[in-house]
Amino acid sequence: MLISLNKKLTFLAMPKAASTSIEMALSPHCDIAFINNPRVKHIRYRRYKRFILPYIVQSGFGPLETTCLFREPTDWLFSWYRYRSRDKIKSKLQSTANMSFDDFVSRYIDGDANVFDIGRTSLFVIDHDGIPAVDYIYRYESLPAYIKFLEARFEEKFNLEYLNESPKRDFSLSAQLKTQLEQFLTPEYEIYETACKG
Repeated sequence: MLISLNKKLTFLAMPKAASTSIEMALSPHCDIAFINNPRVKHIRYRRYKRFILPYIVQSGFGPLETTCLFREPTDWLFSWYRYRSRDKIKSKLQSTANMSFDDFVSRYIDGDANVFDIGRTSLFVIDHDGIPAVDYIYRYESLPAYIKFLEARFEEKFNLEYLNESPKRDFSLSAQLKTQLEQFLTPEYEIYETACKG
């Protein structure tokens, strides 16, 4: 999470949505940075609103707007599947190195603790009423448009480097499971459909 007091903008770092690349570009232009450790880097909107924003407002720097990238839900899940297939965690229970994407998706839908710990993207952007509350949600696939938004806001030119790329894996999902997953991810797809494309 990055906060620019001057530009009145908070970037909420959605996992698996170019957050590290955005941080590298924006960090020099921000006043507050929660980075590196995932527990603080990927703060959800509700926690930000409850714990971080009140201090900023009480310090005389509010109000601030919020922004984040939001990835196509099935693609987001596949990105996690790829990320967890890396050799570094091959011996851990979270490893997907010897697991099919179908198996990973089935476990995710069933709430398997070793898979579902990645959470849901819908919960990242909603307020306590269950309604998306982030001011500017852009599709991850519309990254060039998002960069233009940031450049206009910061009055800077940003050249993003693609970091943390995961191992290549085949994207294959049975038709039946694809339908089941899309139904399970209905809240995510509703947000994705309304996210800005630029």
